[in-house]
This record gives sequence, C-alpha cells and structure tokens, in this order.
Amino acid sequence: MPPTPLAPARRPGPVVLALVTALVSLAACSPGDGGPADAQSSAPPARAADVEGTVAGTGDAARLVDASDAYYEGMGLLSAGTVVVGDDGTALTPGDLTDGDAVEVWTDACAESYPVQCEVVAVRVAG
Repeated sequence: MPPTPLAPARRPGPVVLALVTALVSLAACSPGDGGPADAQSSAPPARAADVEGTVAGTGDAARLVDASDAYYEGMGLLSAGTVVVGDDGTALTPGDLTDGDAVEVWTDACAESYPVQCEVVAVRVAG
C-alpha cells in the first residue's frame, strides 16, 4: 500500500480567531478598583474609603465601631490579604491595629448578615 500524502496545513478559522481575541481582551480587562485582583497591593485602592470608624479590639479580633455608615458597624477589619497602612502610607501589620485607632476602610464584596461580613481590602490608620 503506497503512503498517503500529508494533508496541507489548515489556517485557523474565523471562529477560533474570534475566541482567542475575546480571551485576550478579557484578560486585559482586570479590575483596578480595589477588587480582589488588587488585594496583594501594598497600598489602599485609589478611590475614596467605603467607611471610616474606630477600631475595637486588637489583632484578628479587631472590629469597626462608630462607623460613618451604620451598615458597617461591628464588621471585622481583617480578611485574608488585607493591606494595613499608616496615615503616611507605611506598611503595618494587623497586630499594629489597636483599640481606639481611627481608621479608613476599603471593602469588596459583603455578605448580608449582622454584623456585615465584608472582604476588607485595606485599612488605613488615620494619624
């Protein structure tokens, strides 16, 4: 039996090219508004804080009281990846949050509960 010739190479069809273009476009549109993609940043998002208030408790037990918006009253201040900074922008640790500190807080998604449970993106200790 004689060998069969190789088929000519096919060029990608328009559907394949459209899919690749769409995927590349979506990948380029990552959020830059303080969402989860920014959680590993070392600074708060470049937008106004969602709420201001006072720290009650310390470390992992730190909660927000005297909130400028009652919706956030009693909310835990630390989530996985929360950025904590001082008023001058210096990086702080969650353990640096102390009872009575005035803070600005940036959040992402919140679960409807009481107290509300939000993904806290960043906390800035006001000077």
